[in-house]
Amino acid sequence: MESFEIVNCGPYRFIGKAMFVRAGKSDALCGALFEKYSDWVFETLDGMKEYASDAPHNAAFLDWSRYDQKNGLMGYTIGRFMKADTPVPEDMDYIDIPAGFIAKVFIEGDVEGDVTGDACKMLRDEIKRLDIYRPSRKLWWSAEIYPKPDENGVSHIGYYESYELKGRKGNWLKRKQK
Repeated sequence: MESFEIVNCGPYRFIGKAMFVRAGKSDALCGALFEKYSDWVFETLDGMKEYASDAPHNAAFLDWSRYDQKNGLMGYTIGRFMKADTPVPEDMDYIDIPAGFIAKVFIEGDVEGDVTGDACKMLRDEIKRLDIYRPSRKLWWSAEIYPKPDENGVSHIGYYESYELKGRKGNWLKRKQK
């Protein structure tokens, strides 16, 4: 793990190209969406610099709002976290994300193998260790983050998830950290 943090940020508008697929059985479909639309999506969003947010990396947003045991649907959107007031380009989809806590982890590696799964496990292990956050009830989501390789050509992968504090608002966190 290169870095781990939990930040209170947003709101955002995640903009890109979306589909709903069965979770765990859709790698080929998600890969096809990324392959077919990523150039168009990221070039379009690159042209909207005035709406870029503090989370500038290419990403795959996983929306669990339609997930249930029967259908197992997961939303998969390739795109970026943009400012909340960003106009949505024609033929693109969006998800409005309320302000809240986002857990972020980055590790060295590329998309080959299960490095995204490794990042997810590291993030959840840290959340469990802290024991003051729970998955967000407003909108639970996760995102695979794909920064450009660094100046030495080394690839990195990130993973984000939405969380909220356990217990009462921020006071509990302040007492716990003292």
